[in-house]
Amino acid sequence: MIIIPPPLQPGDQIGIIAPAGYLADQDCYQAGCAIIRDMGFTIAEQEKTWPGYGYLADSDSRRVAELHQIWATPDIKAVFALRGGFGSLRIIDKLDLGLIRKNPKFLVGFSDITILHNYFFQQAGLVGLHGPGLSSLASAETSTLVRLHQCLTGNYHKSLHEDVEIVRSGPVVSGTLRGGNLSSLVTLFGTPWAPDFSGSILFLEDINEPLYRLDRLLTQCAHSGMFENVAGIILGDFMDATDFDQNDRLRCHDFVWNRITELTVDSNMPIWGNFPIGHCRRNITLPVGIESIMDSEKRTLEFAVNSVCP
Repeated sequence: MIIIPPPLQPGDQIGIIAPAGYLADQDCYQAGCAIIRDMGFTIAEQEKTWPGYGYLADSDSRRVAELHQIWATPDIKAVFALRGGFGSLRIIDKLDLGLIRKNPKFLVGFSDITILHNYFFQQAGLVGLHGPGLSSLASAETSTLVRLHQCLTGNYHKSLHEDVEIVRSGPVVSGTLRGGNLSSLVTLFGTPWAPDFSGSILFLEDINEPLYRLDRLLTQCAHSGMFENVAGIILGDFMDATDFDQNDRLRCHDFVWNRITELTVDSNMPIWGNFPIGHCRRNITLPVGIESIMDSEKRTLEFAVNSVCP
C-alpha cells in the first residue's frame, strides 16, 4: 500500500533532522527556518544545533534517536533534512519502520537523503519529497519554494511543464516516480535495501563528479540491471553552475545524456535532460513513490492522485 502523508495546514509544526552531514554555518539553519515560517508553518526547535562527529552531524545512535523522536511526536507534521553529505547509509539498518508507517510524515531533502526516500518507500510504502533541504532554502529560486509549498500542502499532483532536453522522445509512459542522487543510489547495490526500479520513471542527479566517475557509476547501473525495466529516465543537474564554466557544464551534461543513450540503446524509453532537480538553485520538488506520466511531446510530468492519504 502506498501512503501519502497528510497535507500540512497553516501553523503546522515542522521538525528538522540531520541524518547525514554536519552543517558548520548556523546562519544557514536560521535562514532556512525563516523561510519555512514565511510559508506559514512553525519550527519545532528554532535554536537546534548539532555537535558534529567528524563529517557527520552526530553519532549514529544519536542521529537515529533524533529521527525516531521527531517521527513519534504527533504535533510534528513534516520533517526536513538539514542537508545531505553522507551518513544515511550508516543508520538505515537501525531505523524503526513500524514507527515510520504508524506516523506518516513528509520527509523533505535530496542528495544523501535519496537513501531514506527510497528505503521508506520500498519498505514502508511512504511517499517522500525530493526537494531542497533546510540549509539550501536560502539560496533557492522562488519557483523552487513555490513548488515545495505546493507539495507540502497536498498539491504535489500539479503537473510540471519544463523546457527539458528531449534526449530520446519515446512514447508516453507511466510509472512510479523513483530515484534521486546517482552516487547515493549506487551505494545501495548489493545491500538488502537495493531498490527495485522495475516499471518506474527514474530520475537521477549528481554534483561535480569527474566524467570518468559518472561513466563508472552509469555503467555499473546498467550492468546491475537498473535500466532494464524502467519506463523512462529523467536527468537533472550534474554540475554546479557557480563553480564551473558554463561550457564545462554543457559538456558534462552532453556526456551524461550520450552515455545513458548508449547504455539503453535497445530500448525506446523516453529520456529527458536538463530537468531542474539536484544541487542547483532551481531544485523542483518531486513526490517519490507517486504514479506519474511522462509525455515528451508536451514536455509534461503529471502525477496521479489515487493513493492513500491517512
